[in-house]
Amino acid sequence: MPSAAAPTRALVVFARAPEAGQVKTRLARELGEAAALAAYRELGAFVLGAVAGLPDCETVVCYTPADREPLMRAWLGPDPRYEPQCDGDLGARMLDAIGARCRSGARRVLVIGTDCPEVSSGLIETAFGRLDRADAVFGPAADGGYYLVAMKRPIGELFEAIPWSTDATLSTTLARATAAALEVALLDERRDIDTAEDWRRWQSARRNAEPLD
Repeated sequence: MPSAAAPTRALVVFARAPEAGQVKTRLARELGEAAALAAYRELGAFVLGAVAGLPDCETVVCYTPADREPLMRAWLGPDPRYEPQCDGDLGARMLDAIGARCRSGARRVLVIGTDCPEVSSGLIETAFGRLDRADAVFGPAADGGYYLVAMKRPIGELFEAIPWSTDATLSTTLARATAAALEVALLDERRDIDTAEDWRRWQSARRNAEPLD
């Protein structure tokens, strides 16, 4: 029988191994390391579940540190492909991950993290669709960064010398896109879970959305 065609789309999820003191450090300062780790594990599993099952799409978890694949599999399950992140800042690592997927045959690549539980399969499909007319798609985060980026090819100038984890991350990236005459599409703004207030707000929203027995 002929083999199935390789997926033409790739969803890359950036994640750090779930270890106390190494994840959600801002949240840990408010809630403690154990609670922050539990929140991180819950968020990651929730996000992976929310974007599972996309057609014609390979899901790849790009993780760090590089020797933690068993821990990642125990957390997020056997279904995704697992690849370690390269060295360098966040921009270098995202650029490398996008390039790797393009070299593997993907014609559209989308990168998310595990901090934004408002990401859904529908939102992912919308972002992929926006690439019909755009060189890059970004999902603006309320803190000035972005929770999603999608591209048809690796575009180095959008990842180099960017002030990561600041309120100028997205604005600087968009200015670079304008200077390079790139067409950019923006999705609706979403909120990452970074603080205890963010966490409690999301937990409350989840409880209110659950059907009553």
